Amino acid sequence: MDNQKAIQSYQPTASDVAKYLLEKKGTLTGFQLQKLLYYCQAWSLTVEDKPLFAEDIRAFENGPDITSVSMQHQGRYYVYASNITGDSDKLSASEQVFIDEVLDAYGKLTGDQLVELTHREDPWRQAFNGYTSMSASAVISKDSMRAYYARLLTSSDEHQKRHHVPEFDLPRRMYVTSRDYDWLLSYLDEEE
Repeated sequence: MDNQKAIQSYQPTASDVAKYLLEKKGTLTGFQLQKLLYYCQAWSLTVEDKPLFAEDIRAFENGPDITSVSMQHQGRYYVYASNITGDSDKLSASEQVFIDEVLDAYGKLTGDQLVELTHREDPWRQAFNGYTSMSASAVISKDSMRAYYARLLTSSDEHQKRHHVPEFDLPRRMYVTSRDYDWLLSYLDEEE
């Protein structure tokens, strides 16, 4: 019973998720791996309302980056599962299904396309401070990711397509933009 509780309470590391992504894809560039990890985290915060892994994501010149993973593939253009110390077996079945949805949406994009996409999106743009050292680069806040990607879920189909929004099994929650919420409140006030 204690082992069952330990398994259920385990939060994957970014390395565990990276290992899973690489086992699924075979090989990725460093840019691809880092951006896919970012999107896994961002969508987990938005759809699951919890972080997939605990590590911070920093805003570097080439987009979001998880230092603990990038240190493992530093100096390599292509990254293989054997380069990462994580354990994909520590991911639950539901976490694997979730990551697969993110991979289906973003997995065909090149590293450069993923960099360009993250550079157009608010969380990286708001956090990037022009510094690229690990100690000086800014952390992309979980709140900014959650807010931005929740807005994407309520955007037009065309806008979602341009941003490669995954097709999750929704709705688990109802997502309402602040503008729609304000309109709804004013409408309800008029009804009284």
